[in-house]
Amino acid sequence: PREDDTRQAKTYSPALTNRELGQTISALGIQKANTEAWQMLLLGVLAGLYIGFGGHVYLVAMSQRLGSIIAGAAFGVGLVLVVIAGAELFTGDVIMLVGAVSRHFSPGQLLRAWTIVYIGNFIGAYLFAWGVWEAGLLGTPGSLNALGETAAAAAGAKLALPFAQAFIRGFFCNILVLLAIIMATLCRDVISKVICCILPIMVFVACGFEHCVANMTIIPLGLLARGGELTTHLSMFRNLVPVTLGNIAGGVFILFIHPNRIRQLAHLMHARPGPASGDS
Repeated sequence: PREDDTRQAKTYSPALTNRELGQTISALGIQKANTEAWQMLLLGVLAGLYIGFGGHVYLVAMSQRLGSIIAGAAFGVGLVLVVIAGAELFTGDVIMLVGAVSRHFSPGQLLRAWTIVYIGNFIGAYLFAWGVWEAGLLGTPGSLNALGETAAAAAGAKLALPFAQAFIRGFFCNILVLLAIIMATLCRDVISKVICCILPIMVFVACGFEHCVANMTIIPLGLLARGGELTTHLSMFRNLVPVTLGNIAGGVFILFIHPNRIRQLAHLMHARPGPASGDS
């Protein structure tokens, strides 16, 4: 019996417990909130580059008519790189709200981190788009290849979205992105993390939802393919503003109702008196 107990105690579990997950997310939020501004900016640029890779391979898959499900799975490489290789992604950093609510750091530190990371993501994603265009991968204005035509069409469709539709699509998108990050954080091994990143991302892409950082690459690629002046690129904010707001709202929504978070949040907000409950 003692040997059986010892063997059971040493059995590997691929997932963290609810308590370990809460501690891990809180610790990550504290670390992010106290990271120096220049480090956050560079990590944000890196995440913009990673998501740019995902956005580009998504367009490649769509240009080859592989379908939105395959293209969505391919796009998932962007979040895999962010989570496994390490970087700061604005839509993922909405999860820092948990640490702010628990008073591990101030709302001012939260907004500071969000702002710096958002700017870094934009720089990385936009520079990636410019590099792809300069590399000639989309053809030339007036003589676009299949990839260039796909990029131009994708950008046009995104810019044509009314504010409310872009907001709602952004809302649903970041529910899935944060679920991917929560599930990846819950996993102990790399393979499980990769799977948990790719599947929700595949769903949001296939469903036509909107991700602000992905659009920081896809829209500039389409605008470059159209051959417009650089000043016309300001039109991308017609899409980025509502999508960003929707991404924030969707992230807040899922954080406050997700079953792995609700017990901890209730305790932190003093909705349930007494010590925190153990793992169930």
